[in-house]
Amino acid sequence: MKQLFTKTLAFSLLSIFLLLACAKSHPATSTTPPFSVSATINGVPSTFNAIITVDSLSTPGTVYIIAHSDSANLTPLLEVTLTSNTALKPGIYSYSQLTDSTANIQGLVGYTNWSSDTDNQYFSLSDTVTLTTVNKTWLSGTFQGSCQAGYDSVATYVTVTNGQFTVGWNEH
Repeated sequence: MKQLFTKTLAFSLLSIFLLLACAKSHPATSTTPPFSVSATINGVPSTFNAIITVDSLSTPGTVYIIAHSDSANLTPLLEVTLTSNTALKPGIYSYSQLTDSTANIQGLVGYTNWSSDTDNQYFSLSDTVTLTTVNKTWLSGTFQGSCQAGYDSVATYVTVTNGQFTVGWNEH
């Protein structure tokens, strides 16, 4: 009887071990971090997480990251634009790089806010966007720059520092 019990126990343990050894393993899935965009605008820390849109289809070779801080008025908003004639990859994309015809890459930062009943669009002057992560489902990086609205004596400026973004996208 003792021998039968020992054989049954050994068979049961061997069966469990084989089942566990043959079980399918599930590879770890890469999860996309939460979308976020933040920056310091003229010395004031700000977040732009109310609505974040990433457009990589409108203009071939260009990715637009548009982030609003207010979902009701849609401003202020930040726009980070990346242009490249090749697939995006980690690195520095600056305002002046589009003049390099061999690389054909550029990074721009724009800012829009409301003043009374008018939206003020501040366009790029000197910007740097650094991509730190690029994969098929998300991008992350940092940015900084200066933007200008109006010209000559009526020009106003916005300084953008400490910019950071993590956004989802579909690589095309």
